[in-house]
Amino acid sequence: MTEHPPRSSTSRSSRRQKPIGLVTVTAFFVFTVYAINLFYMHVHVANLNLHNLDSDVFAPSQRLPPTHSGQSVKDRRFFNDRDVSNSEMNKLKNIRRDEEKDDKIKVESTPAADEKQQHNPLTSSKSHWDSSKSAVLGLATGYPRNVYEGFVGSLRATGFAGHIILAIAKDAPSDVVSYLMEQNVTMKYVEKAEKCTYNGTIGEKGKPIDMQKSGEWKCPKDYPDYKITWARFLYYRDWLNDCPSCTDGVILTDVRDAFFQRDPFVNAMDRNQVHPLMVFEESPETDTEHWLTDRPVSACRKHKLGKKPMLCSGSVMGSREGILDYIESMEEEFKYWMQRENCRIDIRGDDQSIHNYLYYTNRFKNAVSIPHRQGPIHVVGYQAARIFETAKKEAKDAGVGIRRIFNHDNNWKEWLPRLIVNEDGTPSAQVHQVDRFGPLIAKWRNKMIKQGWPYNKEDGIGSSA
Repeated sequence: MTEHPPRSSTSRSSRRQKPIGLVTVTAFFVFTVYAINLFYMHVHVANLNLHNLDSDVFAPSQRLPPTHSGQSVKDRRFFNDRDVSNSEMNKLKNIRRDEEKDDKIKVESTPAADEKQQHNPLTSSKSHWDSSKSAVLGLATGYPRNVYEGFVGSLRATGFAGHIILAIAKDAPSDVVSYLMEQNVTMKYVEKAEKCTYNGTIGEKGKPIDMQKSGEWKCPKDYPDYKITWARFLYYRDWLNDCPSCTDGVILTDVRDAFFQRDPFVNAMDRNQVHPLMVFEESPETDTEHWLTDRPVSACRKHKLGKKPMLCSGSVMGSREGILDYIESMEEEFKYWMQRENCRIDIRGDDQSIHNYLYYTNRFKNAVSIPHRQGPIHVVGYQAARIFETAKKEAKDAGVGIRRIFNHDNNWKEWLPRLIVNEDGTPSAQVHQVDRFGPLIAKWRNKMIKQGWPYNKEDGIGSSA
């Protein structure tokens, strides 16, 4: 029988210290490995494309400052300070590995085959627009000559020599046709359909469409399934396809309530705003909680846009390719709405509802939102309406008609300057929703038409009124 030595207090203490030393070494080893992993995780995250991590942080349709030069998303960094497990870190490594693989494929592929893949959503495929190869398109049926003189005349006075393509009524007055021919406008004729074939009912209760009573449900002969405010986008696509020389910038715009002060395509280049698709914010006082967007989108898509800048669908700008992509997205959504009775809402302007819905749900390709009064298109509606309301109050307090105060004198420059300007003080290239000024602007506008829009060129600013 083996005799064990007696247990001393020293030997018991030594045995107790061994596990403690092992724990210390193990903890140190784990901490070191964790620190190394954490370091590599940060390196990988720092190089990740931001929208691969969180699309809500940097959406594809990101709002840009007015003079943005097309900064790459890879120049924007996202760091997350929370602890990341090994499995999560491996996911990040896999994402980065896939990115590097995709980048290699792009380099090895031919430019023509991979043009869309290589396209940066925040910059245009072109850094320059040739104004003479650009186009302005609008639906303008049933207006008298002075409306065309305000729109076309002001645009030509800027020096714009590109394409102007307008839809007019087939029975347009001869003075309208002759004026448009003089201004080298391409005229397209749009006829009204005998009846809409738009599934026959509107609204959740299936109310029959009555074209005679509804101000909105008018359908063109070429597209009887679409009310005219929707069909115009399909016409724009047809007209662009019929214009092979319309290769550069494109504007889709309302006509009756708009005029120009500068060539919009030259102005866009001066502002470094040459993007595939540009949508324009209205006044900050108007947002997407307005009934025009909230009611239709809520009824059809069961979706709340929330409080976001209102985007105007009456003036859209971009490259030829970008605009055609935009129209394709709009048409796709039109078809969704026309197939569902709860989406057929008998109100004017629900194309703007769809326009905002598609932008804020990232359905437009390569879209850039231009802040109010900071781009080539200036939507004046809200401010113009406030000016008109103030003028009406002043006229009422004075006991005279509004036209007498603001239009029957020679001091029109005191309430409306020679040029309506952006925030930076430069002339707004296009001014939209000018009808919200009411009769206030009538005399000034008529004066500009009579004088040939003398302030629409740089050398005309100093001219006398």
